[in-house]
Amino acid sequence: MSPSKQERIFKKEYAHELLKIANGDLGSARILLQHFAEETGRAENIFFLSQQAIEKSLKAVLCALELPVPMVHELGVLVGKIPASTNMEFGYELAGLSEFASIRRYEEGPLTLTHEEAADVVSKTESILQWAQKIVQCHS
Repeated sequence: MSPSKQERIFKKEYAHELLKIANGDLGSARILLQHFAEETGRAENIFFLSQQAIEKSLKAVLCALELPVPMVHELGVLVGKIPASTNMEFGYELAGLSEFASIRRYEEGPLTLTHEEAADVVSKTESILQWAQKIVQCHS
């Protein structure tokens, strides 16, 4: 991808659509978390859906602030674009979730994921989505 296409500016209104999709991803993660012990699905999908909801939330904030949106899935890159003035509770520790949007989608991996870890990531996702919704509302 050429450097000029690595970031794009979207209409502010697009932030609302991104948040709607992020809410859907979070809702799906919650449902999987409720059935975690049943082993009917992959625990990695809870982390993947949470990563997706966070990614869309961060991009929604950038849209609402009329800032360029990096065309990437790496949460660390997106976090780096968020202005400090937004008082985001979480930071670069979110970057670890990016592997669930890439390599962990195609392999089980050596990690054993616990219900506690899954519940923690869903809780963080809820917080980030609430934070993003406030910012988008303030800049609508």
